Amino acid sequence: MHVLKRGVDKYISSNIQLNISILFLSLILFIVAAALFLSNDLPGSTVGIIMLPLTYALGVYAYQRHILWGSGAVGEGAVARELEKLGDSYYLINGVVVPPNRGDTDHIIVGPNGLFVVESKNYGGEVECDSDSWIRYKTSRRGKRYNISVGSPSRQVKRNAKVLKDFILKHDGEIFHRRTPHIWVQSILVFTNKNIRLSLKNPTVEVLKIGELADYIQNKASELSLTDGEAEKIGEVILKHSK
Repeated sequence: MHVLKRGVDKYISSNIQLNISILFLSLILFIVAAALFLSNDLPGSTVGIIMLPLTYALGVYAYQRHILWGSGAVGEGAVARELEKLGDSYYLINGVVVPPNRGDTDHIIVGPNGLFVVESKNYGGEVECDSDSWIRYKTSRRGKRYNISVGSPSRQVKRNAKVLKDFILKHDGEIFHRRTPHIWVQSILVFTNKNIRLSLKNPTVEVLKIGELADYIQNKASELSLTDGEAEKIGEVILKHSK
């Protein structure tokens, strides 16, 4: 496996840094609020009483969001390690913005059997899929079951695959020294948390657990066959025109 671009999704990385900054700011404000409260000087002490719970709540929120985005970074790292099992005929690009997309594509794999776009999710617990509708369930410490909105990761990965296909067709002259073949990009949604419990009904993309990913890609039959030179060139063109 040739890794053409390493690194974590820029969107995840920026959100991690943002929440660290908010957490640091909330700590400073909490200290200021505590000092005002202990000053016994009106109206400063009143302001301190108001600020204390607000800054505490802000800090808790930022910490929870930091943990959430950090979990996403862990998931992307697990996918990159799993893909290292692929042979030298495959090329990997991590966390790249393919125009006209604004958000990152987690992983792009180019090999002799075609193109693959992988979206990684580090969800734990129970996740249900019905076509492009997804629901994640969690259980509270008191045993209460509740659901969390996760959007539609299958639509997300299909959208990224479509953008990549259009991009390849737009730049085919830079890649192919033959008639441009039929371009197809395989959409894959991979769950990296070992504690995931999946219930799938008519999924519109390939849904895998982390340990299945490398074998699936290597054994996937495709109408698109690429020479090693074409696979490498696709990777170079993506990096040339992407962010």
